[in-house]
Amino acid sequence: MPALLILWVRSSVKETDQWQKRKDSDVADKMGSFQDLLLNKRWMGRAIGGVLLAAVGLGTFWSVTVASQDLVRERLIGQGISSEQAASSAKFAYGLIQALGGGIGLVAFGPLCSRLGRKTTFIAFHVLSMIIVPITCYVPQTYAQLLCILPLYGFFTLGIHAGYAVYFPELFPTHLRATGTSFCFNGGRLVAVPVLLYSGGLKTADLAWGITMLSWLFALGIIVMLFLPETKGKELPE
Repeated sequence: MPALLILWVRSSVKETDQWQKRKDSDVADKMGSFQDLLLNKRWMGRAIGGVLLAAVGLGTFWSVTVASQDLVRERLIGQGISSEQAASSAKFAYGLIQALGGGIGLVAFGPLCSRLGRKTTFIAFHVLSMIIVPITCYVPQTYAQLLCILPLYGFFTLGIHAGYAVYFPELFPTHLRATGTSFCFNGGRLVAVPVLLYSGGLKTADLAWGITMLSWLFALGIIVMLFLPETKGKELPE
Protein backbone atom coordinates (compact mmCIF):
# COMPACT_ATOMS: atom_id res chain seq x y z
CA MET A 1 0.00 0.00 0.00
CA PRO A 2 2.75 2.55 0.75
CA ALA A 3 4.37 1.72 -2.60
CA LEU A 4 1.09 2.28 -4.43
CA LEU A 5 0.64 5.55 -2.57
CA ILE A 6 4.09 6.66 -3.74
CA LEU A 7 3.15 5.88 -7.35
CA TRP A 8 0.01 7.99 -6.97
CA VAL A 9 1.97 10.88 -5.46
CA ARG A 10 4.60 10.73 -8.20
CA SER A 11 1.97 10.84 -10.92
CA SER A 12 -0.32 13.41 -9.31
CA VAL A 13 1.97 16.00 -7.73
CA LYS A 14 3.43 18.36 -10.32
CA GLU A 15 6.58 20.43 -10.07
CA THR A 16 6.05 24.16 -9.58
CA ASP A 17 6.48 26.58 -12.46
CA GLN A 18 9.34 28.17 -10.52
CA TRP A 19 11.23 24.88 -10.32
CA GLN A 20 10.60 24.12 -13.99
CA LYS A 21 11.92 27.54 -15.03
CA ARG A 22 15.08 26.98 -13.00
CA LYS A 23 15.55 23.59 -14.59
CA ASP A 24 15.24 25.07 -18.06
CA SER A 25 17.53 28.02 -17.29
CA ASP A 26 21.29 28.45 -17.42
CA VAL A 27 21.61 27.20 -13.79
CA ALA A 28 20.23 23.76 -14.63
CA ASP A 29 23.68 22.25 -14.13
CA LYS A 30 23.54 23.38 -10.48
CA MET A 31 20.24 21.64 -9.73
CA GLY A 32 20.88 19.50 -6.67
CA SER A 33 24.60 20.32 -6.66
CA PHE A 34 26.31 19.37 -3.40
CA GLN A 35 29.24 21.51 -4.51
CA ASP A 36 27.00 24.57 -4.69
CA LEU A 37 25.37 23.62 -1.38
CA LEU A 38 28.57 23.14 0.60
CA LEU A 39 30.98 25.57 -1.05
CA ASN A 40 28.65 28.54 -1.37
CA LYS A 41 29.01 30.44 1.92
CA ARG A 42 25.38 31.49 1.97
CA TRP A 43 24.04 27.93 1.80
CA MET A 44 26.88 26.15 3.61
CA GLY A 45 26.11 27.76 6.98
CA ARG A 46 22.46 26.90 6.66
CA ALA A 47 23.26 23.31 5.68
CA ILE A 48 25.59 22.79 8.64
CA GLY A 49 23.10 24.43 11.01
CA GLY A 50 20.32 22.23 9.67
CA VAL A 51 22.42 19.08 10.16
CA LEU A 52 23.13 20.01 13.78
CA LEU A 53 19.49 20.86 14.44
CA ALA A 54 18.33 17.53 13.02
CA ALA A 55 21.06 15.70 14.97
CA VAL A 56 19.66 17.11 18.21
CA GLY A 57 16.17 15.89 17.40
CA LEU A 58 17.24 12.48 16.13
CA GLY A 59 19.73 11.90 18.95
CA THR A 60 17.25 12.86 21.65
CA PHE A 61 14.48 10.83 20.02
CA TRP A 62 16.25 7.56 20.73
CA SER A 63 18.08 8.57 23.91
CA VAL A 64 15.34 10.64 25.57
CA THR A 65 11.90 10.28 23.96
CA VAL A 66 11.91 6.50 23.53
CA ALA A 67 13.75 6.00 26.84
CA SER A 68 10.62 6.97 28.77
CA GLN A 69 9.38 3.41 28.27
CA ASP A 70 12.42 2.08 30.14
CA LEU A 71 11.94 4.76 32.77
CA VAL A 72 8.35 3.71 33.45
CA ARG A 73 9.25 0.01 33.53
CA GLU A 74 12.14 0.57 35.92
CA ARG A 75 9.99 2.73 38.19
CA LEU A 76 7.27 0.07 38.37
CA ILE A 77 9.72 -2.74 39.05
CA GLY A 78 11.18 -0.64 41.85
CA GLN A 79 7.70 -0.45 43.36
CA GLY A 80 7.42 -4.23 43.45
CA ILE A 81 5.49 -4.80 40.23
CA SER A 82 6.41 -7.96 38.32
CA SER A 83 8.64 -7.60 35.28
CA GLU A 84 5.89 -8.79 32.94
CA GLN A 85 3.27 -6.39 34.29
CA ALA A 86 5.77 -3.54 34.40
CA ALA A 87 6.72 -4.12 30.77
CA SER A 88 3.07 -4.20 29.70
CA SER A 89 2.23 -1.03 31.60
CA ALA A 90 5.32 0.71 30.21
CA LYS A 91 4.32 -0.16 26.65
CA PHE A 92 0.86 1.29 27.27
CA ALA A 93 2.33 4.45 28.79
CA TYR A 94 4.75 4.98 25.91
CA GLY A 95 2.87 3.52 22.96
CA LEU A 96 -0.49 5.17 23.68
CA ILE A 97 -0.37 7.90 26.31
CA GLN A 98 2.96 9.51 25.39
CA ALA A 99 2.45 8.85 21.68
CA LEU A 100 -0.88 10.71 21.84
CA GLY A 101 0.86 13.76 23.28
CA GLY A 102 3.64 13.43 20.73
CA GLY A 103 1.14 13.24 17.87
CA ILE A 104 -0.59 16.39 19.06
CA GLY A 105 2.82 18.09 19.29
CA LEU A 106 3.63 17.13 15.71
CA VAL A 107 0.31 18.48 14.46
CA ALA A 108 0.61 21.66 16.53
CA PHE A 109 4.17 22.57 15.53
CA GLY A 110 3.25 23.83 12.06
CA PRO A 111 0.49 26.23 13.19
CA LEU A 112 2.72 27.46 16.00
CA CYS A 113 5.47 28.16 13.46
CA SER A 114 2.99 30.18 11.41
CA ARG A 115 1.87 32.17 14.43
CA LEU A 116 5.07 32.62 16.43
CA GLY A 117 7.79 32.17 13.82
CA ARG A 118 10.14 29.26 13.17
CA LYS A 119 12.95 30.35 15.50
CA THR A 120 10.66 31.13 18.44
CA THR A 121 8.78 27.84 18.12
CA PHE A 122 11.92 25.73 17.84
CA ILE A 123 13.60 27.49 20.76
CA ALA A 124 10.47 27.23 22.91
CA PHE A 125 10.11 23.48 22.27
CA HIS A 126 13.80 22.89 23.06
CA VAL A 127 13.61 24.92 26.27
CA LEU A 128 10.41 23.23 27.41
CA SER A 129 11.90 19.81 26.56
CA MET A 130 14.83 20.57 28.87
CA ILE A 131 12.32 21.41 31.59
CA ILE A 132 9.84 18.55 31.14
CA VAL A 133 12.46 15.78 30.98
CA PRO A 134 13.91 16.14 34.52
CA ILE A 135 10.40 16.78 35.87
CA THR A 136 9.24 13.50 34.34
CA CYS A 137 12.30 11.67 35.63
CA TYR A 138 12.06 12.80 39.25
CA VAL A 139 8.69 14.33 40.19
CA PRO A 140 6.05 11.60 39.56
CA GLN A 141 5.85 9.08 42.39
CA THR A 142 3.10 6.83 41.02
CA TYR A 143 2.19 5.24 37.72
CA ALA A 144 -0.90 7.46 37.47
CA GLN A 145 1.22 10.56 37.91
CA LEU A 146 3.53 9.37 35.14
CA LEU A 147 0.56 8.88 32.84
CA CYS A 148 -0.50 12.46 33.50
CA ILE A 149 2.86 13.98 32.59
CA LEU A 150 3.95 11.74 29.70
CA PRO A 151 1.71 13.48 27.12
CA LEU A 152 3.62 16.72 27.76
CA TYR A 153 6.88 14.79 27.58
CA GLY A 154 5.90 13.49 24.15
CA PHE A 155 4.43 16.81 23.00
CA PHE A 156 7.67 18.74 23.40
CA THR A 157 10.38 16.13 22.79
CA LEU A 158 8.69 14.64 19.71
CA GLY A 159 6.84 17.67 18.38
CA ILE A 160 10.05 19.36 17.18
CA HIS A 161 10.40 16.73 14.44
CA ALA A 162 7.51 18.25 12.48
CA GLY A 163 9.49 21.47 12.31
CA TYR A 164 12.16 20.00 10.06
CA ALA A 165 9.66 19.54 7.23
CA VAL A 166 8.50 23.13 7.73
CA TYR A 167 11.87 24.82 8.16
CA PHE A 168 14.52 23.03 6.12
CA PRO A 169 12.93 23.61 2.67
CA GLU A 170 12.73 27.34 3.47
CA LEU A 171 16.48 27.61 4.00
CA PHE A 172 17.52 26.86 0.43
CA PRO A 173 16.87 28.14 -3.10
CA THR A 174 14.74 26.27 -5.61
CA HIS A 175 17.64 24.48 -7.30
CA LEU A 176 18.95 23.18 -3.92
CA ARG A 177 15.74 22.83 -1.92
CA ALA A 178 15.37 19.04 -2.01
CA THR A 179 19.12 18.46 -1.78
CA GLY A 180 19.53 20.83 1.15
CA THR A 181 16.57 19.39 3.03
CA SER A 182 17.78 15.83 2.52
CA PHE A 183 21.34 16.77 3.50
CA CYS A 184 20.18 18.35 6.76
CA PHE A 185 17.97 15.48 7.85
CA ASN A 186 20.11 12.55 6.75
CA GLY A 187 23.33 14.28 7.77
CA GLY A 188 21.72 14.68 11.17
CA ARG A 189 21.25 10.92 11.33
CA LEU A 190 24.99 10.37 10.95
CA VAL A 191 25.94 13.06 13.45
CA ALA A 192 23.51 11.56 15.98
CA VAL A 193 25.16 8.12 15.88
CA PRO A 194 27.74 8.89 18.63
CA VAL A 195 24.87 10.03 20.88
CA LEU A 196 23.18 6.65 20.49
CA LEU A 197 26.41 4.78 21.20
CA TYR A 198 27.20 6.90 24.24
CA SER A 199 23.70 7.08 25.69
CA GLY A 200 23.50 3.37 26.52
CA GLY A 201 26.47 3.51 28.86
CA LEU A 202 25.32 6.79 30.39
CA LYS A 203 21.95 5.32 31.34
CA THR A 204 23.30 2.05 32.73
CA ALA A 205 24.08 3.24 36.26
CA ASP A 206 21.11 5.56 36.83
CA LEU A 207 18.48 5.73 34.11
CA ALA A 208 16.73 8.89 35.32
CA TRP A 209 20.03 10.73 35.71
CA GLY A 210 21.23 9.53 32.30
CA ILE A 211 18.07 10.70 30.52
CA THR A 212 18.26 14.04 32.28
CA MET A 213 21.88 14.54 31.24
CA LEU A 214 21.05 13.62 27.65
CA SER A 215 18.22 16.16 27.63
CA TRP A 216 20.90 18.86 27.75
CA LEU A 217 21.39 18.12 24.06
CA PHE A 218 18.35 20.33 23.53
CA ALA A 219 20.56 23.24 24.60
CA LEU A 220 22.60 22.67 21.44
CA GLY A 221 19.42 23.02 19.42
CA ILE A 222 18.76 26.38 21.07
CA ILE A 223 22.27 27.60 20.24
CA VAL A 224 21.99 26.44 16.63
CA MET A 225 18.68 28.25 16.16
CA LEU A 226 20.25 31.51 17.30
CA PHE A 227 22.51 31.40 14.22
CA LEU A 228 19.90 30.30 11.68
CA PRO A 229 17.58 32.79 9.94
CA GLU A 230 13.91 33.39 10.60
CA THR A 231 11.93 32.45 7.51
CA LYS A 232 8.39 33.33 8.55
CA GLY A 233 6.75 35.73 6.11
CA LYS A 234 9.83 35.93 3.89
CA GLU A 235 10.21 35.07 0.25
CA LEU A 236 11.95 31.78 -0.45
CA PRO A 237 15.64 32.37 -1.24
CA GLU A 238 16.84 32.31 -4.83
